[in-house]
Amino acid sequence: MMRPKLAFLPSHPAQLWLMRPIADAVREFAEPVWVLRDKDCLIDLAGAADLEFAVISAAQKGLIRNATTLAADIARAMRLQERLAIDCWFTKYGAACMAARLTGRRSIAFNDDDADVVPLIAATAYPFADAVLATDVTRMGRYTAKSRRLKGNFELLYLHPNRFTPDRSAVAAAGIDIDRPYILVRLSALTAHHDVGQRGVSEALLRDLIVMTAESHRIYISSEKPLAAEFEPYRLPIPPERMHDALAFASLLVGDSQTMTSEAAVLGTPSVRISSFVGRLSYLDELERYSLSFGYKPGNENAAMQKIHELLQMPDRSEVFEQRRQGFLAEKGDPLPWCVEQIRSLVGPTR
Repeated sequence: MMRPKLAFLPSHPAQLWLMRPIADAVREFAEPVWVLRDKDCLIDLAGAADLEFAVISAAQKGLIRNATTLAADIARAMRLQERLAIDCWFTKYGAACMAARLTGRRSIAFNDDDADVVPLIAATAYPFADAVLATDVTRMGRYTAKSRRLKGNFELLYLHPNRFTPDRSAVAAAGIDIDRPYILVRLSALTAHHDVGQRGVSEALLRDLIVMTAESHRIYISSEKPLAAEFEPYRLPIPPERMHDALAFASLLVGDSQTMTSEAAVLGTPSVRISSFVGRLSYLDELERYSLSFGYKPGNENAAMQKIHELLQMPDRSEVFEQRRQGFLAEKGDPLPWCVEQIRSLVGPTR
């Protein structure tokens, strides 16, 4: 009997990172294939990883344009199912989940954002998926019954020490002076439908941070959105596929990215997040309970700057956060074997 074909469909760069170790691990019982949405640096990351892939569509801006693309992508996903002989999808993208349901195939979704925070993603994907893999703290609401819970966070899939060791030479090769302490700033585009009306790191806070740390730390900015000319000299020079190496050796992460905040915690890099999502996402609230990250809402920048100063002045910061990280890892474990077993139980035999 031929092995079933399992299609991995990331619609965001971070999703490619978490899918790659799963795709490698399921080879013992399934054949992985890749279908991508063209968003941000996703295509470049896939190319750097030497993946063969099809592109289903390009991500759009605005609710109406994304809704139109979603509708068209249902038909595209059905055609891809036939052309690539796909038996099951692993994705967060509703078009593939709907296509699978309409044609008697299977799909597995996943979620770390609470369902009430991303209602459109939830409504277009989870009702049609055979199961949803979610963290044990994520609010799933009406989708609780079909949720299967993992410990920790999805970033552990690719940044757990069983699979990731930071490469100091890669950071130095990109032009970063590894011997001088540096702070990594991450700015999100905030253009997704669930980001409408949300705020993050302001230019005023960036200026204050640069002034405050001028004598002690270099600032590197990674941004999904255009940077003002005054901040261009601080742009992070490292390629996207080496971002986690840069994050691992940073003294501190400051930003409004939910995913990178979680990545920093897994790597033991302290982070200060300024975002209107603070207090609304369960998996990030958990990291704050471990004191691996600290969140502040826009308008509370003074407190955020005070925390940044406090962290940078902490004499044993690296040791303290490594200890906290080890405590988190010990309690949560490695989620990859669990994920693979869930997929094995759901992917089923070939048609």
